[in-house]
Amino acid sequence: MNYKAVPVATLDARVNFTTNDLEYIGEVKGTATQSYLLGFIPVGGRRYYYANVGLNPGLTNFRFRGRAFNNAYYDALQSKPDADFVLPLGFTEQVDRMFLGRKVTINVKAKAFKLKEGSK
Repeated sequence: MNYKAVPVATLDARVNFTTNDLEYIGEVKGTATQSYLLGFIPVGGRRYYYANVGLNPGLTNFRFRGRAFNNAYYDALQSKPDADFVLPLGFTEQVDRMFLGRKVTINVKAKAFKLKEGSK
């Protein structure tokens, strides 16, 4: 096997928005259920769905929270087709323990926003 690597420098871009650049669309909710085998191996459900969640930069990656969490925020974002991102308000998590696994149901609540066209 041959491997080729190209050293790269990380690129960090930041865009600062004010409330004048955003248009509030409304409150959104999303729900998702996911089963896990042995407590952490996802079984069934939807994969590869992630929502744009507006939070502090260190907390925007929800992939490590689990598939149910990602799917619930994705459903919340999709409930308002014009929304560019959602700002989380809170979530509830219901866990049903089963033999050799668990089933998790996540209900999320968020505010949906859209970037105004032509804002400077």
